[in-house]
Amino acid sequence: MKRKSGMVFLFLASILLGHAQSKTTKTTKETKVIMVVEGTAEGITQVVLFNTFEKMKGNEIFGKYPNSQFYIGLLQGRYEVNDDKVTPSKGSTIIMYTDRHYLSSNRIPPSDGFSVGDHLNLGSGKAKVVSNKKGELILKTQ
Repeated sequence: MKRKSGMVFLFLASILLGHAQSKTTKTTKETKVIMVVEGTAEGITQVVLFNTFEKMKGNEIFGKYPNSQFYIGLLQGRYEVNDDKVTPSKGSTIIMYTDRHYLSSNRIPPSDGFSVGDHLNLGSGKAKVVSNKKGELILKTQ
């Protein structure tokens, strides 16, 4: 009986450890992402995988990210995923489609006021504006 309960303990421990270590590093040609812009923030508050957002219901999204706007974009290069947060590595490119909202109306276009060479917050990091054309803000992570 002790052997059986010991095996159950090991099985449960492996499951818990597997969930605790959800940090993954990936390199990709392109990954579809959602940029979260909170209120009138001077930049992108968080980057989340598009698939994560698709699995959530509208109420769940607005509960987790209150007072936010969501923009569809592409991430090119290396990045890490920790829980649901995406952290692009230095030198990655992000294309933010400022005219492609996800579950939000066009309140404040986030690309207004950004010029090539400007720096903005990108979650816990920084990014530099490489291009700002109508409907498309291209950033390079630093």
